[in-house]
Amino acid sequence: MTQAPSLFPARTPLRAALVLAAVFGSLAFLVHFAASLWGSHLGYGFFRDELYFLVCGHHLAWGYVDQPPLVALQARLAEMLFGLSPTGIRIFSFLAAGATVGLAGLLTWQLGGRRAAQVLAMMAVLAAPIFLGTSNYLSMNSFEPCFWMGALLVVLRLAEGSAGPRAWLLFGLLSGLGIENKHSTVFFLIALAVGLLLSPQRRILFTKGCAAGVALLLLLALPNLLWQWVNHFPTYELLNGVAHSDKNTKLPPLAFLMEQVNVLLPFSAPLWMGGLAWLGLARKARAWRFVALAYLFFLAAMMAMHAKNYYLAPIYPVLFAAGAAALGQLTRRSWPAIAYTGVLACLLCLASAPVVLTILPPEKYNAYAAHVGIRKVKFEKFTSPLPQFLSDRFGWPQMVEGFAVRYNALPPDVRARTAIFCGNYGEASAVNVLGPNYGLPTAISGHQNYFYWGWNGYTGDSVLTLGNDARDYTDNYAEVVDLGPFDAPWIMDHEHHHYFWLRHRKRTYAADWPEFKYWY
Repeated sequence: MTQAPSLFPARTPLRAALVLAAVFGSLAFLVHFAASLWGSHLGYGFFRDELYFLVCGHHLAWGYVDQPPLVALQARLAEMLFGLSPTGIRIFSFLAAGATVGLAGLLTWQLGGRRAAQVLAMMAVLAAPIFLGTSNYLSMNSFEPCFWMGALLVVLRLAEGSAGPRAWLLFGLLSGLGIENKHSTVFFLIALAVGLLLSPQRRILFTKGCAAGVALLLLLALPNLLWQWVNHFPTYELLNGVAHSDKNTKLPPLAFLMEQVNVLLPFSAPLWMGGLAWLGLARKARAWRFVALAYLFFLAAMMAMHAKNYYLAPIYPVLFAAGAAALGQLTRRSWPAIAYTGVLACLLCLASAPVVLTILPPEKYNAYAAHVGIRKVKFEKFTSPLPQFLSDRFGWPQMVEGFAVRYNALPPDVRARTAIFCGNYGEASAVNVLGPNYGLPTAISGHQNYFYWGWNGYTGDSVLTLGNDARDYTDNYAEVVDLGPFDAPWIMDHEHHHYFWLRHRKRTYAADWPEFKYWY
């Protein structure tokens, strides 16, 4: 049953909205592309996770211990098409950033916002530090809001009756790909279902079209589910272990809510909060009230689970869109939205971009961040001279060079049977991505999916590794030789190590490999 047309605001032509979305999407892409190129000039290199994703891309599978398969495929395709460089492997993520910004404009159009409102919503998303930061490198997070907001746009049109039953197939496609990109999509879909069930729009769930969309969603998610089942659900084991550890910063509800304000830019708070109120209370938003209910349920769930503060971020473009549409309907004039957009553009240039993109020299970063009143937010309990997402782009070439110097100094007969063992996937992946230029062998590790990739036939007779104290190895090796320190500017504090040469392991890797499993 279609809602009465009078309940819905008049919309501008779709063609104009698409053009605006394309323009701002292109702007977002160029911002990220230019920032990455400039960051490479300043010495910012591959991010830790990027190196791991690149290695996963050379071990394509339907799943991994700590992620679904799509990010590895993204890494592999980007490397093949654009080359092995920090900027090259990020191209798809930059495109996703542009798509997220464009979708904010289309969502605003769907909610009745005119051109000025569409521009405001897109600028709010572009200026939000959380979207700038998570889309500036190869990651699952760059695509997450694309899949969520694309699927939600379909449901918004289904809820008002402006899309036919076949639109559910598009919803199923986007949602299924979203799950194969990042498992947190499941929580978004649960929240969306709860929101719909609590609203009059629940009727759209009990249709053949919805059943077909859900069937497609499950079909797309099935390969990763089967991989999880065959491997005894390693992702659950990992997440359960992290939840019962002190790895992540756990925020109480009020602090979690304040972090939502901070990561989205405090000046944007009236926009998304107003959008939430409009969706929840306005008569003209009655057909989309389920979005407000879904957000509130999702927010409560993330608070209860002590989630990281950015886990909720992909849902905010629709709240920015609703706030911009509501502002346009409230004022009936364009200038308030234009003025708001201008202020956000200034904050993008003066606050968000310098703080989350790689455009400041590292030696000037902390002073500038303090000057603009930005504090360093920690998602995990590791410390670093810069925010973790910046510090983790330093030191990898120097670390690999250190391994190469020590590896090539070994006698040839010893070198041939010497393994490089690393304590975490960042170190191991740096060796495996950058090491071939130095003739280094494939590094092994027990961390995350490296555990499944095994010990490559090494016995442990001769091993190069990074560690903190020679005494950590004396129980398992007959001889431990300290080969000197590893150090580099701006690296994470826990990456200051010593190189060790370990000789004559008392039991082989094959015998002890289950003990090396380190999922954290």
